Amino acid sequence: MVELCRLSRARAVVLALAVGVVSLAPPASADGAGLDASDFRVRVQAALKLGKQGGASAREALERGLKDTHPAVRVACAVALGSIGESAAIPALQRATRAESTASVRATMAQQVDKLRARASSAARPAGSVAKARYVVQLGTMRNNTAVRAGGLDGVMRDVARRRAESIKGALVVDASDEATVKTAAARHVPVLLLDGNLTQLTQTSGKAGGVVVTARVSISVRSAPQHTLKGIVTGAASATDTARARNEPSAIAELQSRALAGAMESAVGSVGNAIDGFAK
Repeated sequence: MVELCRLSRARAVVLALAVGVVSLAPPASADGAGLDASDFRVRVQAALKLGKQGGASAREALERGLKDTHPAVRVACAVALGSIGESAAIPALQRATRAESTASVRATMAQQVDKLRARASSAARPAGSVAKARYVVQLGTMRNNTAVRAGGLDGVMRDVARRRAESIKGALVVDASDEATVKTAAARHVPVLLLDGNLTQLTQTSGKAGGVVVTARVSISVRSAPQHTLKGIVTGAASATDTARARNEPSAIAELQSRALAGAMESAVGSVGNAIDGFAK
């Protein structure tokens, strides 16, 4: 099967059951005809076959499959896109991650985005870039530890963390899956710092004139890699406001949540950058 080892046991069982019971499914064509089958188990197998076949047509069919009505099919399509390995699939996976309501499926989609990013970053990285770096900043897990189950918040954390970390002078930013760069950095005695982010608070309160205020608080643990020795913890907080009309508009609330979270992450990663020399010792 395709990289089931990367899934949690629960998701692996769901996917394995969905695939294992199918023995007479028609072969998947490059244009994704198998993804139109009425039986979700046939659609799962078709997605996995498309992942092995590869090509632009297969990728486009799998991107459409990310909107399938069954979570096992969406998982299979995401994993298959990761197997094809084309960075062109990242935008579709990101959109699907933000729209996904099932936490386990959302996590799998985010994993595949990280995988594709790491592959693209490695391919684009010029030889000797590690040797030229003063630090390697590795983006680890980004978790929403609040009771707010809004989709895509972990993706907002990762996107902002990457953008802000890339502005740190002398920093080479890589994903957690990029073990090769970490090993190269260790061999060259270039400090590697692993950043794990946690959304610790996301609250909604009333502002002036009945407006809405969303406040986000985050913490980022900084560890040296590959030893994972804790070097410090930084925090960040930010708020976003809108008029009273936002109370009855879920999309407006979601936008406020993203804006507040982005601001909190900007603050926290900025603090990492300000203290990076101390963390790197």
